[in-house]
Amino acid sequence: MKKKLFTVLILLALVVSFTQAQAVKRYSFSGSNPGGTWYTMAGGIVQLLNDKMPPEIRFDMIGSGGSVENTRRLALNQADITLTYSSHMWEAKNGKGIMEVRPSDNIRVLMELYGSSHYFVTLKSKGIKTLQDLEGKKVVLGSPGSGSSDNSRRSLAALGIKVKESELAFADAARALQDGNADAVGMSGHPAAGLVELAMSKDIYVIPFSQSDLDKVTTANRYFDPGVMPANVYKGQTEPVPCFYFSVYLAVNKSMPNDVVAKIMEIILSPEGRKYLESVHPQFKGIRDNAAGVKSIDIAYHPAAEAYWKAHP
Repeated sequence: MKKKLFTVLILLALVVSFTQAQAVKRYSFSGSNPGGTWYTMAGGIVQLLNDKMPPEIRFDMIGSGGSVENTRRLALNQADITLTYSSHMWEAKNGKGIMEVRPSDNIRVLMELYGSSHYFVTLKSKGIKTLQDLEGKKVVLGSPGSGSSDNSRRSLAALGIKVKESELAFADAARALQDGNADAVGMSGHPAAGLVELAMSKDIYVIPFSQSDLDKVTTANRYFDPGVMPANVYKGQTEPVPCFYFSVYLAVNKSMPNDVVAKIMEIILSPEGRKYLESVHPQFKGIRDNAAGVKSIDIAYHPAAEAYWKAHP
């Protein structure tokens, strides 16, 4: 009798365990790869959400090249939430650029995370002082599928600079520069972990954009704006560096339930959530609603995000 009761209890426990496992809803967060800004930032968001969400809701970060791959995944229902550029969301909706001939209305905005810089880094020993000095040089544009790579390509094209281009994961790009296999690296967002590490052992140089450079790049690309990287982002970078900026958003697939999005908004935008994310990466200090920016790219807010911003103007 005791043996039968024990067996029944074991089976009941297995059924309960299986039922609980089945009840867990998992959402995929398309992030980045080690060495880049987004790897740190996406990891911070996933950690925060998993710490604060009810146990039946979980987020799993999946590796990605960056904004190009992230946006495609969201547009094609291959991811639930991601970091993405304003320009790539517009292209996805309109079937241009990264989503040529495949328009998608699956993307919904939650919030602007920050205004991101784009710049090129070399070693001081290379003697490269201007962007024009990159002509004919070996330049890692960024990680495959990344916004960094796309931004590097667009800016160099606007300036008419032809380089021997390649694409490498962010950590590999920093190593290529260190080992002499590359003359420069393009990067979006600062500080980037791979470059912070490189600057500890090598004298790096962030190449400034001249005013003429910025005029050409921002004229050719409607979503780029002139800006300045503050001094001391990297070791040895003692002066501010002119570069260009663009907007980075947190976005979801439109199928994400309202209650889940409402919780995401509450967790990230709570004082505790903001404080934690700012400790993960300083760029999170830029989190905000940007209704004008969202309107300019003609992408809708998720209904739960729109409701949150209306209640918290």
